[in-house]
Amino acid sequence: MKKLVFYAFLAILNNFLKGSRFFRIKNFLLRIIGIEVGKGTKIVGPLYINYVSNIKIGNECWIGKNFTIDGNGSVIIGDRCDLAPHITINTGGHHIGDSHRRAGSGLRCNTKIESGTWIGTRVTIVNGADIGESVVVAAGSVVINDIKKNSLVAGVPAKIKKVLS
Repeated sequence: MKKLVFYAFLAILNNFLKGSRFFRIKNFLLRIIGIEVGKGTKIVGPLYINYVSNIKIGNECWIGKNFTIDGNGSVIIGDRCDLAPHITINTGGHHIGDSHRRAGSGLRCNTKIESGTWIGTRVTIVNGADIGESVVVAAGSVVINDIKKNSLVAGVPAKIKKVLS
């Protein structure tokens, strides 16, 4: 029953409340279904997330449309983070298997995005990569490793292009 309520509330949010309005109502509905959302956070929607995901979003964040979390790991987003549209965070995967089946046993990954970070449009984050405080991730990047604080990263895979002050 709890799973049904989760997806019903998510459907309401994604179909009737998407866009840059109704932020308080959306946050209220997300809190009811177990997603922690901080004060002043604005989530545009739609959101694509799994019932089993553990998600915490800090205060004063902006989450753009088509925010996706695949897998069953956790995602923690700090305060004052800006996530552009079409961000995908993959929290599941597989170990490399033998030659009979390369996708081996399942893997659950946890991702942390620390406070003050700005992530550009169409960024993909995988492998449980942690993104440090006050990082800028350029649009279209694929983050596969941890990123140190105060870095500007870009590319596939994302690499440090500049250290920010």
